[in-house]
Amino acid sequence: MPRKPGRPKKVPKPNELIRDHLPVEDVFNDKELEIYNKLVDVYLKDFEEDELNSNDMDDIINLAINRVLEFRLLKESKENVTEHLNVSASVEKLRKHNSTIKESLFARRKDRIDPNKYKGYSIVDLVASFDEERNKKLQEKENELIKEEKEILKKRKDYKGNRDDKDRDIAQADKEV
Repeated sequence: MPRKPGRPKKVPKPNELIRDHLPVEDVFNDKELEIYNKLVDVYLKDFEEDELNSNDMDDIINLAINRVLEFRLLKESKENVTEHLNVSASVEKLRKHNSTIKESLFARRKDRIDPNKYKGYSIVDLVASFDEERNKKLQEKENELIKEEKEILKKRKDYKGNRDDKDRDIAQADKEV
C-alpha cells in the first residue's frame, strides 16, 4: 500500500523515531543496542524536542553509531596487539568524524539563537522571559492532555462498568458486614 503524501497525522517524537523506527537492532547486538540507546538519550537531552531538525537527528544517530562501532573495534582487538594497531587508524577516523559532527551540531544550534532577541535586558528580564516561554509550552502541553482526556472520556460515555452485576451487590454487602 503506497504511503499517503504529506506529513503523518501522529509524528513520532525524535527519541521514539531514533530508538523505535530505525532498524539498529539488525546492526547491533543486545549490549551494543543498549549503549546506542543510552547515547541517543544523552545526546537528545541537549535539545528541546521542538528545536530538533532532521540534520540534528541524523548527526545524533551518526554520533551514537560511531561511538558503538568504536567500542566494537576496540573490544575485538583487545587481545591481539597487531590487530589493535590496525584498528587504531579506524578508531581515529571515527573520532575525527565525531568531532566534525559535533562542530556541525554546535554551529546549527548557535545559528538558532538570535543575538538581538535579548539585547539590553537585565538578568532578571531574561529569567522572566525564559520562565514565561517555558510556562507557555507547559500550558500548551496541559491543554493538549486535557483535550486527549476529554476525548477518552467521551468514548467511555456509555460505559456502564459493573453497575448491574450481581457480584457487585454481594461485594457491597460484604463491605457493610
